[in-house]
Amino acid sequence: MAVVVLLPLMAFAAPDTLSVGAADATRVFLPDSTSRSYRHTDAIKSIAIERDTARARRIWLDIVATDSTYAPALYNLSRIEPADRGVEYAERAYRSDSSNKWYTHNYASQLIAARRYREALPIYRRLMRIDPREIEAYHALAVLYAAGGMPYSSIAILDSAEQRIGHNSYLAAMRQRLLIETRQYDKAIERGQRITAEFPYDAEARTTLAEAYEASGQDSLARHSYREALAIDSTNLTTLTAYIDYLNRRGDIKEMLDYEERLFRDKRVGVEEKVHRMEQYTSDVQFYGENYIRIGGIMRMLQVDYPDNRKVVDMLASHLLAIGDSEGAVKHLRNHLDDASTTDKEYIALLQLENYLQYSDLAEEDLARGLERFPNSCELHAFAGFMATERGENKVALDYMRQALSRATDDKDISRMWGYIGDIYHEMKRDNAAFKAYDKALQYDADNILVLNNYAYFLSIVDKRLERALEMASRAIELEAGNATYIDTYAWVLHRLGRNDEAKSAMRQALSISRQRDPDLLLHYGDILWALGEKFMADTYWQKAVEMGYDADEMKQHIEQIKAEK
Repeated sequence: MAVVVLLPLMAFAAPDTLSVGAADATRVFLPDSTSRSYRHTDAIKSIAIERDTARARRIWLDIVATDSTYAPALYNLSRIEPADRGVEYAERAYRSDSSNKWYTHNYASQLIAARRYREALPIYRRLMRIDPREIEAYHALAVLYAAGGMPYSSIAILDSAEQRIGHNSYLAAMRQRLLIETRQYDKAIERGQRITAEFPYDAEARTTLAEAYEASGQDSLARHSYREALAIDSTNLTTLTAYIDYLNRRGDIKEMLDYEERLFRDKRVGVEEKVHRMEQYTSDVQFYGENYIRIGGIMRMLQVDYPDNRKVVDMLASHLLAIGDSEGAVKHLRNHLDDASTTDKEYIALLQLENYLQYSDLAEEDLARGLERFPNSCELHAFAGFMATERGENKVALDYMRQALSRATDDKDISRMWGYIGDIYHEMKRDNAAFKAYDKALQYDADNILVLNNYAYFLSIVDKRLERALEMASRAIELEAGNATYIDTYAWVLHRLGRNDEAKSAMRQALSISRQRDPDLLLHYGDILWALGEKFMADTYWQKAVEMGYDADEMKQHIEQIKAEK
């Protein structure tokens, strides 16, 4: 009976089939594996079942190579190809069958993804005609009109949507906010009241009504509507965030933070959003200072929920530092050194903190841990070199910097390491070795700005290759205009060349940028003024340098030496 039933069904197989069998036997139809439909189905199976996108793509490309109008293959290619090619295939599928809802929708969506908004408008209009109940078409058109500075057209589209498909909570909320944006407060309130009467359990409707009341200055009604919305659905994130923002604008900080804690307890809100909100609170110094206890409590909630999230770890450390608990911050960061998310950069940040706090033993211990965990880190070895220079161990520092150099991965890194090596040689008073290191650095990166500045300045001190020094100092201020230190170097080289009028002009610019707070710049300006014969003003600026922190005994010796030379 199975054979009797199946044979008639086979007679209705797709046209692309092959007839086989003896002339006197019952005809059996098998699929033609060379047909478009068979290959198209095979491609879909490759993606849906075998997860083999590459094979599916090859099949669809082969199909459209033989038939450039085969819409199903074009449609599927548009969904797996990169943006530009995706739009092209989506358009070809749409042109092949412009009455197909899915092809039209896909083409419009691809245009939006490619930010070709003007081209998307007529396609969405067509989609709306093909399917007058397609909510996404109305939404997309409304968004496009609003983004294009046509809010009234956007409102008209949303009115049309309501007439055709009835009330939609999302579209209604969008319309309300557009009415508020266009200052049509009375309409927004009247409409909001009507919707909340018809749909009393629509929390979104009550939220937008509250926003309309607030915009019109009816604060008590706004607060009442927000609370009604939360009473209907206390878990509605749109309402919750809107009420938090409202309380913030009203300055009701205690209640705002109460609701903020509720938001932070909600698992639907991602950690990135929570971190972003916390960053906003901590960036306002006055707000942070007045509410650091509550904010710290919310941070502890984040720590409990996301103990290994690096941003949360660093944020809590910053909070501990802000409230003066340096020891607690160091302990907290050390507890996370073995986390999978910890990188060599986190080790360096901790080492910087430990050095600043003069926790020398901890710094040495954590440096050893870091080098063991990241033996190929160029940056960590370089920082170990900086630590050694601070201890005055220049030979040890050189060894670390050479190890960092051997681990550098590109020309800029290599240049930086040679620059650091040059700086250490200069500290060791080995200027020729320093200058050779700087030359190496500039071979790998001719615009290494730190090397350009330091090399130029150190050449000026020893009165060597001053024209070359001037070229490098000039290039440094081209690369970073407005840097007082680089302008100071440029001015000082001009001074050493005897071009003191130019040096004075440049140094005045440097002093203006630094607001005359840098003692070294004030000292240099005094020297330039002395060279120009402006002795009273020179003494004035030397005295200012001492007032801003320059050592008085060193200044006395410096002035005596200059006066003796003249």
